[in-house]
Amino acid sequence: MAWKHSRSPWPRPRARAPATGATCRSIALKTQFDPDDSQFATLRGLDPDAPVAALNLFQFNDRARYAPGDEEYGTEAAEVSGQEAFQRYAASAGQVLADLGGHVAFTTMVDQVMIGPSDPPWHVAAIMVFPSRRAFIEMTMNPEFRAASRHRKAGLANHYQVHLNGAPWVEG
Repeated sequence: MAWKHSRSPWPRPRARAPATGATCRSIALKTQFDPDDSQFATLRGLDPDAPVAALNLFQFNDRARYAPGDEEYGTEAAEVSGQEAFQRYAASAGQVLADLGGHVAFTTMVDQVMIGPSDPPWHVAAIMVFPSRRAFIEMTMNPEFRAASRHRKAGLANHYQVHLNGAPWVEG
């Protein structure tokens, strides 16, 4: 007897994924802390008023790595864990996110990578919800957010962010 399931647990796509011509293959994952020009161009080409959820994967440095020019560089304030440096960022960035109408919907420790490369070993996953892509762009240009971003860069060994179309499944 064939198994029947009357309704898929997965949501139907709102739009068809663009054809890329890509095939499944191994990829080299790179460390990146900010969107590149191509990623920002794609973002700017999408509906600026559509809500968006951002899935983040974080890998922390054992020790914070402040860069020359950061006020913490070479001081006692730099002698913290990567996670502590990231918390400095989160305090400021979280307020900017809230001021723009967004919120952190979910944060948790990562147990394991079940499918995909297990390197880098992610420590935390989080979902941030923005009322619009425009709000996300405004956040990235906010002077307080930009100033706090040095703590994010000092605290993280790696960071991936994937934008999810809309956020109807996340309530504020």
